Amino acid sequence: MNTKTRFFAIASLLTFAFFTLLFTGCSKDNTLEPTADSLDVNSDVAESVAGAVGEESGGVVDQVGDVIDLTRQFQLGKSMADGFIDQREATYDESTGTWTLVIERERGIVGTVPFGTWDRTFTYQFLNSDAQPQKFFITDSDTATSIVFNIVDGDGYYKNFRLSHDLKEIVGSFVATDTNTDMVTVNGTYRRAAVDTITTQSFTRISDHILDLTITDVKGPKGSRRNLAQKVSGTISGTFHADITFDGERGYAEKTVDKEINIVIGDGEATIEVNGSSYMSDVQSGQIK
Repeated sequence: MNTKTRFFAIASLLTFAFFTLLFTGCSKDNTLEPTADSLDVNSDVAESVAGAVGEESGGVVDQVGDVIDLTRQFQLGKSMADGFIDQREATYDESTGTWTLVIERERGIVGTVPFGTWDRTFTYQFLNSDAQPQKFFITDSDTATSIVFNIVDGDGYYKNFRLSHDLKEIVGSFVATDTNTDMVTVNGTYRRAAVDTITTQSFTRISDHILDLTITDVKGPKGSRRNLAQKVSGTISGTFHADITFDGERGYAEKTVDKEINIVIGDGEATIEVNGSSYMSDVQSGQIK
């Protein structure tokens, strides 16, 4: 091959390589650029559910911890420690035997991630073995055998590395049994409405959703919520409905979402099943792993 022919061959190859690279870089099928197919509605649902269950995200396990707190002499007023602030005020209605408890709570440091702040209004009754109200958990040497605990109202906000959450509504009805034993069992219902903004792979979607859950035999140790996320166990099931919008034209086709949810909690983890797909979350943080 003479010099001119060799030069022409090399130039042709370089030109072909250049246009191939240019075409690939501009192609809509470029695997380096996320597409609608790389997004999964079930995983987005699991992101929202994980936060609604987590302890430090103000979810179900946080409220189970509040029930467990009632089995000891918990502190009213303001308490502070590294990474959290609690403010608690309680009043008692003698005519109904019912306490009303208002909690303001902050987790994390403002301006950092993760961070959450929320407030809750609860009512609760201590019941003796005859299912009659008594004022305190231990009254005249009689230890309450159950606690009726209701979430009346609340609002809040939290943000983690993929999701920001604005709570619109929260209500719940729990009954804690075996409160005179070492292990408390909580059953009940829980409803939460919120708007989640989820950002992954440079895609942002907004999930305006309602989560209805049934709590079945969720157990935790009496007397302390320390390391509760590692100690609590049980099952939760329910439904998730959402209207989802995308920031831009791209996204998955399913914009109105209705999913069945099943959750198993144990050893600090929650296995979240969304219509047959399973996801693992950290119970303490309320984040998908």
